[in-house]
Amino acid sequence: MKKIIATLILVVTAISSYGQIYLEDIDKGWPTKTISNVANGSIGVLLESFDKTWPTWMGKTIRNTMEKGLSKEVLDEETELTVIVDAANGYASLGDAGTDGGYMNACVWNRSNGHKLLAVCLGKPTDPCIEIVCFYDYNPQKKTLTPEPDILKGYRWNDKGEFPQIYCRLPRTGKDIIIDDWCGNSPVRHTFTWNGMKPVYSKSEPINDDEELEPTNDITVKFKGTSPNIKDFMTAFIKHPFIMEPVMGMEPSWELFLNGMKLMPGESLTVDVQNGYVNYESIESDNERLVIQCCYWNCADKKHKIVALSNDSYKNGKAITGQFSGVDFYTYDNDTHIMQMISPCDLGIEFDAVPGVYATTHSLPRQGKTIVFTYHTTTGKKEKRVTWNGNKFM
Repeated sequence: MKKIIATLILVVTAISSYGQIYLEDIDKGWPTKTISNVANGSIGVLLESFDKTWPTWMGKTIRNTMEKGLSKEVLDEETELTVIVDAANGYASLGDAGTDGGYMNACVWNRSNGHKLLAVCLGKPTDPCIEIVCFYDYNPQKKTLTPEPDILKGYRWNDKGEFPQIYCRLPRTGKDIIIDDWCGNSPVRHTFTWNGMKPVYSKSEPINDDEELEPTNDITVKFKGTSPNIKDFMTAFIKHPFIMEPVMGMEPSWELFLNGMKLMPGESLTVDVQNGYVNYESIESDNERLVIQCCYWNCADKKHKIVALSNDSYKNGKAITGQFSGVDFYTYDNDTHIMQMISPCDLGIEFDAVPGVYATTHSLPRQGKTIVFTYHTTTGKKEKRVTWNGNKFM
């Protein structure tokens, strides 16, 4: 108890010196206030800009952990007050084990037009119980965060009373937003899926009280011999419970391939073990084509590998921005046999804001070390090439 009291005193002191704004005031003010002079679109800079405009002790605490360069910091073991910073997935959070303290989480999505979407969720369970979710469009050319208060359309949020028991879960992995609605006698879970520009209402279903799996970024690679090959990496992705849905959907085809059997009509699979490359294509009945690629490179330190996994969609021969479109990068540790997602920025890849872009596709190399990003714009295609040099992409 003394430890809890001491922690509360420290928090109160931090609030007093930091000039916190009440959540009720943020709820009223954020939808109409644009934030300027935002240097870049990283989760750290975006969250810092938000917190300087709408300061809270939660935001300040997360920023302190970021400044220390920590990915996790336990501030109080008794209450389990913990900060998580997952820069690779554009995610940060602060929360405890269920006390009456405030909480906060934030995440960033890449938009198909070259912008980013920032979401910040702030809440506290008492006096009054309140939760706010703020959405902003980040314009890399204007360096601004512009509020988008109506982004979660598709469900009537305002018919539940003044302080509804509706709670938002921003994604650390994946791209879906989950809204748990505990109003009324039957709790309901609403899912909003990413369409390339924003989360769009998808479905509602009863909440299952069974304990859920905790998402994890660690992907264990199982293999025989001295080191894994491309089949081992691809199997690890397909079997992981929190990988993107199209990759999980490859499992029946992948099992057919591993057992030396023919794939279903409309599917093709190229597996080049010698060059460390996989290409899977599937044509759907409505003339949509899905392309998934995977490859890897050795690192100069001889202790790690970089694994790339891309997903692209086409309709009637034209590139489109699907829910899971993009390319993800992972570092594989030769000693632990674990893959972890890493930000493209940490590998030297900067995504340019291309005017008029409606989709970006990717060509991972079957041979060589160069990735080709193709920006599909209203005036034609533009390409960007980056080459792995053992330490980063140039």
